Amino acid sequence: MIRVIHTFGALPDGLLDEVRALRGRVEQAEVYSTLAAGEEEHALALLFADERGYGDLLRGITDHPVLHDLLRCTDTGTAIYRRVPYALDGAVWRPAERPDPAVMWPARGPVDIVIQGAYEAGPEMRDLTAREISDTRREPGCLTYAWYENVELPNHLMLLETWADQQIYDAHWFGRTATAGYRGDSGRRPTPPERGEPVREFYRSQRFEFHYGRMLPVDVRDYSRTVEWSAS
Repeated sequence: MIRVIHTFGALPDGLLDEVRALRGRVEQAEVYSTLAAGEEEHALALLFADERGYGDLLRGITDHPVLHDLLRCTDTGTAIYRRVPYALDGAVWRPAERPDPAVMWPARGPVDIVIQGAYEAGPEMRDLTAREISDTRREPGCLTYAWYENVELPNHLMLLETWADQQIYDAHWFGRTATAGYRGDSGRRPTPPERGEPVREFYRSQRFEFHYGRMLPVDVRDYSRTVEWSAS
């Protein structure tokens, strides 16, 4: 599957209608609004069965004028990944389905994390989550960190975070583990979602921009003119 995340500011008129129309064609299409205090930011989360499905959307993007204009916004770019769900194994996050690894691949570059789930309604959940966003953003090497709430499904949340590199994320993860008792309750108690399933996904960060009907890497140093590399 292909995971696509696009973050943007104000919610454009008509976007929700276009996203709802996509749901019969894609695995997931949801819009989220940030829980960070005093901010107006949204995120579009899409999931396609394969790369061809995303290509079909881009080729027919003029049929979705609001989404077309949104993808042309280059303030943040679009993150695209070959989807890999993870599960916690002891203190280590591992792919939920994987063969016994013969190679330990090196960690390099920024780390992107996507978490989606539904949580019980609670009077303190949003306040505690907003405080967590503020506290986490002050950690060294935190490039982005925000919990978002589905604009159609209350208490269905998505966390988007980016860390400068793997070592920084390791320090963050083990720091949170070590201070769990001191920090107290997060206020988020999982409950079965109305749509989709809870997921934890980890990626090496890569951003794309929409040009000439295709998604091209934001950093021109990531272009390749002699080899058409497969997704990894």
